[in-house]
Amino acid sequence: MKNRIDSLQGIRAFAFLGIYTCHSYLTVFGACGGWGVSVFMILSGFLMFYSYADTDRIKSLGLISNIKFGIGKVKRLYPLHIVTMLLAMPFLIEECLGYHGIERILQPAVRTLLNTTLLQSWVPVEGVYFSLNTVSWYLSTSLFLYCMFPVILFIMKKYKGIKTAVIVILCTFALQCAFAYLAHRVQMDVLHKEDFTHWFTYVFPLSRLEDFVIGCNLGYVFMHAKRRDDQQAEVKYTVLEIGILIVIVLQWVAHYFLLSLPSQDNPQLPNEAWWRFTVYWTLTSCALVYIFAVNKGKLSKLFSTKPLLFIGKMSAYAFLIHQLVYRYLKVAEKKILGKPNDVLNLFICFIITIILSVLWDKLTLHFQKRKQLKRLAGE
Repeated sequence: MKNRIDSLQGIRAFAFLGIYTCHSYLTVFGACGGWGVSVFMILSGFLMFYSYADTDRIKSLGLISNIKFGIGKVKRLYPLHIVTMLLAMPFLIEECLGYHGIERILQPAVRTLLNTTLLQSWVPVEGVYFSLNTVSWYLSTSLFLYCMFPVILFIMKKYKGIKTAVIVILCTFALQCAFAYLAHRVQMDVLHKEDFTHWFTYVFPLSRLEDFVIGCNLGYVFMHAKRRDDQQAEVKYTVLEIGILIVIVLQWVAHYFLLSLPSQDNPQLPNEAWWRFTVYWTLTSCALVYIFAVNKGKLSKLFSTKPLLFIGKMSAYAFLIHQLVYRYLKVAEKKILGKPNDVLNLFICFIITIILSVLWDKLTLHFQKRKQLKRLAGE
């Protein structure tokens, strides 16, 4: 069994915090969401390859077995997904009151069905892929990526060296850029539909497969690369760690100012640039994951501290919970104070989210232990 890379758990924690702050209604954190999701996707591919590459845990390759594998990877989060979906139902019902006739029944029924079956991210309609618990689109997309992983792993096991993985990374990134720009042109010239590029580049499972494949191949490079372990290694990697973090912060700042510029296609519209959701972050996300995976610099040790490991461990639950906490908190504050305080909410929501995540984690462990005891009793 491979050693766990604790520094990557720290990166996972920061990626979650990026997404969390993006959803805080504070525009200054607007860039952090796209960055966080990019890191999550690439990190997911990286760790999947790292975990499965030298094992025979995937016994067969086929449509049914691949689907079973994908379901097995998301089943830990599925109960929480259903709970958060039900808790989000009042918001959906309130939204659908604006529809008339059969639509008033059909709209919530279809959206609930798609969310229950984790198919919502395949529908290019914002009211569908962001319906109910808004962030659950990520689970929908992840299910597809996990279903594809056995195929990806089968192909990658035929690689003859690092060069192949590097070429795949570069070619996949080039395709990601090309498809993102093509989606933008289709939106502007054909569909005239404002959210199409957002869906295609940010949510659509086939587009996110590009990030996942890049992450898998990055994992291949990491596992097969020869790294010198000399006396200067700590200094070199500390410099690299500081350097990549500075570049990412500069990206956040540049993103904020670039999007404040008017759209080149229509100066009357906000700048919904085609590159903002994925390709802008891909290369630096790769560098961040790889450098911290090496785990030789001082910052990677800092990223392995207990508080960050704890947030990283809770991040999957917290990711599904936090958006609903924000929404209910905002409703409560409007009724009590008349106007929500977004800065205060940033801290209150985080505390509530972590508490609920810990409680859910304990509840999950409790049921897992009961299930194991029943199985042992049956034997």
